Amino acid sequence: MKFKISLAKSPSHSAPVTCVGWSSTEEVYSAGDDNQILSWSVSNNQSRKITQLNKDLFPIDMQFLPRSSGTLGKHGDLILITSADGKFHIMNRSGRIERSVDAHKGAILVGQWGNDGAGLLTAGEDGCIKIWSRSGMLRSIVVSSDNSVYGACWSPDSQSIAYTQGKLIVIKQLAPNTKPLRWKAHEELVLCLTWSPASELIVSGGEDCRYRVWDSQGRQLFSSGLHDNHITSIAWAPNGDLFAVGSYNTLRLCDYSGWSRCLEKPNTGCIYKIAWSGDGTQLAGACANGHVFFAHIVERHVHYMNFTATVTERKTITVRNVTDDTFEHLELAERVIQLAMKYLHLVVTTPTQCYIYNTNNWNTPGIFDLKDGSVILLLLSEKHMLLVEKSTVGIYNYQGRLVASPRWPNMRLDSLRASQISLSPDTLIVRDSTDPKILHVIDLNNTRSTTESITTIQHSMPIIQIALDQWGPTRSRNLAMMDKARDLYIVSVRSNNKIFRKLGRKTESFQWNTESNIIATIQDTQLVVWYCPTAAFNTGLLKLCSMQYGSPELGRNPRISDFVGNSVSIRRADGSLINIPISPFPSILHKYIQDNKWTDALNLCRSTKEHTLWACLAVLTIQSSADVIDIAEEAFANINHYEKVFYIQYVKTLSSKPKQKAAIALLGGALQEAESILLHNGMVFQAIYNNIQMHNWSRALELATKHKTHVDTVLYMRQQYLDTLGKPENNSKFLIMKENMQLDEAKIQQKIEIEMQK
Repeated sequence: MKFKISLAKSPSHSAPVTCVGWSSTEEVYSAGDDNQILSWSVSNNQSRKITQLNKDLFPIDMQFLPRSSGTLGKHGDLILITSADGKFHIMNRSGRIERSVDAHKGAILVGQWGNDGAGLLTAGEDGCIKIWSRSGMLRSIVVSSDNSVYGACWSPDSQSIAYTQGKLIVIKQLAPNTKPLRWKAHEELVLCLTWSPASELIVSGGEDCRYRVWDSQGRQLFSSGLHDNHITSIAWAPNGDLFAVGSYNTLRLCDYSGWSRCLEKPNTGCIYKIAWSGDGTQLAGACANGHVFFAHIVERHVHYMNFTATVTERKTITVRNVTDDTFEHLELAERVIQLAMKYLHLVVTTPTQCYIYNTNNWNTPGIFDLKDGSVILLLLSEKHMLLVEKSTVGIYNYQGRLVASPRWPNMRLDSLRASQISLSPDTLIVRDSTDPKILHVIDLNNTRSTTESITTIQHSMPIIQIALDQWGPTRSRNLAMMDKARDLYIVSVRSNNKIFRKLGRKTESFQWNTESNIIATIQDTQLVVWYCPTAAFNTGLLKLCSMQYGSPELGRNPRISDFVGNSVSIRRADGSLINIPISPFPSILHKYIQDNKWTDALNLCRSTKEHTLWACLAVLTIQSSADVIDIAEEAFANINHYEKVFYIQYVKTLSSKPKQKAAIALLGGALQEAESILLHNGMVFQAIYNNIQMHNWSRALELATKHKTHVDTVLYMRQQYLDTLGKPENNSKFLIMKENMQLDEAKIQQKIEIEMQK
């Protein structure tokens, strides 16, 4: 991945260009010390004059009003321009100044709209940071200091701001009575900083000729080597996976973890400001020699199985088949914005169209027109693909036909990130934009109205990343999610009672396998592969069903890049890739069981004699609805879990099939399924008794009250339990029931004996 830079033959500005801003993905505005505002066509590098500003107005910063969810409303394209005389100006796209506000003493060095476009902040030489309404009314003076503020920016949620203070960086919450967080960031003045819109990462650049990456707690994650000159400009790409760094005659493209992807040396002089286009594929820069440069990202790679697709030019993709070393050159009418390759398809989007290539036939792609322009997010699953545009979400099949247009509560597409949405063949899950603890589950098989087919999952902590498994029946669809504490959980999406089972702690990154339901995670700089994640109900079994790989070669801060087939691709902190092979047998076992070939699965375990494989088979048998109790018994015997073998032998002696199924479901950790089997077959006492044995007293009482039977039994057994512990009753439901009911011990004992004899 690298920049391809284009510069006009001669500069259009007669003085240094101080700021640039994108009005659309094809048009850039620039302003400079010659008091001109020019409009640039990105495709041909031609400029035209928009307006001649007052000769006393010297622009310093420029930004277009963010298009929240793709709508402009009554405000149209508003441009915020700050100037050296202490004023900021709100201008329309034709160059007419709608409003000028005298805001600071001395130059306003930073002017930035809020991420939602509802307000703006200004920071100046006078050391003040002020927040204003969209119309230019002062809301608050957030900071008043003795140091000039060279850089300031909003946090992703617009609840706090980060700014420079000499050699320090300060994060200040906008909530009252909160203490700011400050730390020394550079050895010299901090000249620029920016906060990723998609994560908690901050990048700063300074007079010490270095750029550094920080988290929101002030911990340093990366420090660059020494550059030849001061770092003068920095900007994050909209999706947060890249950032660009500008210096004198220097432009660098960096991965979000800090390492450099490419270094260019254009003849620009000092690069004062850089800005990304909304689709994250282009960069514009304001140069001291009067030029405006445009940089396009080329040589983006996507890999799947034996294919590698590379964007070699703006409108050209080269696909290489590594098995026979053949090449296919795909020419498109417009520049490439998004591309993804999985499940035997390559999907490419341009500003107006989407192309779907089958890996068996590169000559005749399926093509359809997009609804409202550039795609900001593209996800693929086995049957469908998800396209998120500026204001619409569409799920298409691989013939290009629209399958669904899902909507969910608090839907905001401008702030949606790839880590907050996940697609499987039958389910779409997305994180709520206002409350990060809530997930919306959308059933794609449901033909009813969208609002009726949405359920929610609520967690106790903010959720950072979600991912659905891709294989198996709909009813066993599982979601893996990582919360803010870096704990990884798995939850069954289709169960009525959502139980979060913990897979691991200190998780840095995770991915599902594209071929089977196996998860690879980085936990505390160690690679852990969960061959059977549904074993999370039992820590002993879960450990047996996993592989751990801890090696010094992974280095600091590794992350999973891809997990295809039997190889985990890991990106190290220095940018290099390591491929770690894993056993192919668990994947084969999953495939056999998915195809209901239990005998083949058993023979595979017998021939390999691997403890891990037997453990996976044991878990999958007790979580299956198939009649494989004998295979379960053999599997548990081979991993020396004899207590479960004796339990299975006891289950075989039970008189009816429903009882056996319920008992096996209990062994597989599916308490709710066991309960529903018993209730469906009229075994109410057994369902109540199971909950009592699990100390799930509230549920036992709820069942007894609902079915109007054995209420006294539950109260009596609860009292016995508390007497054994020597504790008083503190559950209000039980206290109320006790007051209204007399317990006859002899009668209750007799009822229990009769039920046991049944």
